[in-house]
Amino acid sequence: MDWETISPAQILYLITVGFYLLFFGLFLRYFYWKWYAVKYHWRKRLPLDAEKVKALAAAKGLDIPFFTIMVPARNESEVIANTIEHLASLNYPNDRYEILVITDEKEALARAEGQGEGPTTMEVVEAKIREFAARPGMPQLKHCTVPYDFDGRFRGSRRGHSIPSTKGRALNYGLEFVDPRTTICGFYDAESHPEADVLLYIAWSWLHDPRERIWQGPVFQVRNFYQLGIITKIAAIYQAISHEIYLPILMKKLPFVGGTNLFVGRRLLERIGGYDHRALTEDLELGVRAFLETGVWAEYFPYFSTEQTPATLYAFFRQRLRWGSGHLQVCDKFSYAYQYSWDKRGPLLHNLFWKGQGEWLLYQGAVLVPLSIVILGLNGGLDPSIVPFKIRVVLHYLVFIYFAFTFYAYGHFHRLMAPVNWWQQFIGFLQLLALPFASFFLPLPYTAASIMKALNRQPQTWVKTPRTKEATR
Repeated sequence: MDWETISPAQILYLITVGFYLLFFGLFLRYFYWKWYAVKYHWRKRLPLDAEKVKALAAAKGLDIPFFTIMVPARNESEVIANTIEHLASLNYPNDRYEILVITDEKEALARAEGQGEGPTTMEVVEAKIREFAARPGMPQLKHCTVPYDFDGRFRGSRRGHSIPSTKGRALNYGLEFVDPRTTICGFYDAESHPEADVLLYIAWSWLHDPRERIWQGPVFQVRNFYQLGIITKIAAIYQAISHEIYLPILMKKLPFVGGTNLFVGRRLLERIGGYDHRALTEDLELGVRAFLETGVWAEYFPYFSTEQTPATLYAFFRQRLRWGSGHLQVCDKFSYAYQYSWDKRGPLLHNLFWKGQGEWLLYQGAVLVPLSIVILGLNGGLDPSIVPFKIRVVLHYLVFIYFAFTFYAYGHFHRLMAPVNWWQQFIGFLQLLALPFASFFLPLPYTAASIMKALNRQPQTWVKTPRTKEATR
């Protein structure tokens, strides 16, 4: 090859091919992640029942752990009843766990001012409490309401003026109402539907190693798949697959915790002072702080919970923007947390950067490559003749691997999606063909978070994610 005769258009084509192959190589990591997750986590699920757990507890000379499942719920009247019913049906002795729903007084105050219609979340929960009292074999269902002026701190106080609502604030208030017998607190969102054996698994794990620990399970946000737009459908699929196969890899690098399908030892929570009520991502902050203060590293467990993805692109963008901004907020907080040793803090900050801003930039760049190829090709800026024709054909056909993987993921999670008629299923299936278009938008909220942070315009307040209405059971 005579490099002196290569035209700029040919050089540009070689560069684009190089980037294309680089990002394709990065995509192939999904197959390694799947192998790793299946081998070291999903194949290790055990057939458990209450008798096995009780037998292990007796052999260890311990009681089986008592759980408090905490569910923060503000303006969640459309989904909270289903969630309570689901949590009440978990395979665990009903006298060894309770469900604590935490509502917000501001919802009732807004309703008193004429905002909204239908029952409030509080009214739905109280009706369920009365219903449970008349149904034998149910776990205890409790309800507390965060005062409008609660300051948000663990064991905090009322201030006499309105305090911004956050999830961390609600959970800190709810911690005061857990049963004194509680060994482990579980955390679920208002639309969470965890697997039935999840408490058995956490109990089994704790009995084998009864230290103060943190367990984080995967969350598959696919239940309302057929109520989503094109872009959010693809986002839901890839969020679920990443939690199933990539989260175990990520949690080797970061003490990552999510705000749902999460279990934390009660004494550990009290030792570190609960949640940071000001954090946009109170879950990630908790995991990092727990490690820095106590050395406890969050553990992945292979029992999933299904949830919803925001139905509209706007709601999706706002949710992910909050996640991205919260990640940056955590980075800033612990960059200046000099009370913790640099030996612990330094590697964490390094991983927070590369698993945050570094990857966001990489993925945003990845989706710009095909767009750049199209634009340059239409304007005659690329000359593919520098690459043999057969190789170019192979490069073109590589795109089908992306589609095949996407359709595989759809089929894999299909059973967890709320059922619809065959026509809606067919339309949803076809919409996955928009993958190249949708892929541009998936990293965009995180890129926006970085840009807004650089401009000092990042979000400062916690924003609630809207739900999709579900049929009441």
